[in-house]
Amino acid sequence: MIMYTQTLSALSLGLLLTACGGGANTEATDAQAAAEATALSKTYAVNVEATTLGWMGSKVTGSSHNGTIQISEGSLSVENDTLTAGSFSIDMNSITDLDLEDQESNQKLVGHLTSPDFFDVATHPVSSFEITSAEPMEQADADGNNYNVSGNLTIKGIEKNISFPAQFTATEDQANLTASFSIDRTEWDIRYGSDKFFDDLKDNVISDIIEYDLSLTATPKQ
Repeated sequence: MIMYTQTLSALSLGLLLTACGGGANTEATDAQAAAEATALSKTYAVNVEATTLGWMGSKVTGSSHNGTIQISEGSLSVENDTLTAGSFSIDMNSITDLDLEDQESNQKLVGHLTSPDFFDVATHPVSSFEITSAEPMEQADADGNNYNVSGNLTIKGIEKNISFPAQFTATEDQANLTASFSIDRTEWDIRYGSDKFFDDLKDNVISDIIEYDLSLTATPKQ
């Protein structure tokens, strides 16, 4: 579910979420067992048309790009307005760039991001996120986050656990989950332009950090 890039011709590439919130970098750890819905949990199906996932990335020189990726399906489990479990899938073929107006440059960037240099979409067309724990905070933080969420993020077939603050609300008719967070792309073997693995890149170094903004809306499953 996610992304980054470097220089194509005169293009400087990078990836992350639209209107990225600049969430703190999330340390990746070993995958954990998925959370299970309780016997009394109510299932909400993700409304993919009302859900957004943005990406943004940058070079060390400061230039950046941003775009979106589509959530293809997912669900949240809720008991007494409390989040208990959930997961969603990300269609990696849906990667778009929003800041490059020149269509040729835009297509080159997207083509590079979907190539084996980055997300290798032909081999790994779907990324995913599965909640392993969702702990309500005693009090919401300054950004309105009221949960600490952990989950297994799978990109390029590599599954790692990450944790981040999120805002969750639920009513009888709708559930909403929003979060801003960052990952180190190299943890998922996305190494292109990383000075951890390549020397003499100079101004072509691409930041290892990818930022995401998730706004997920779900309605009761029929």
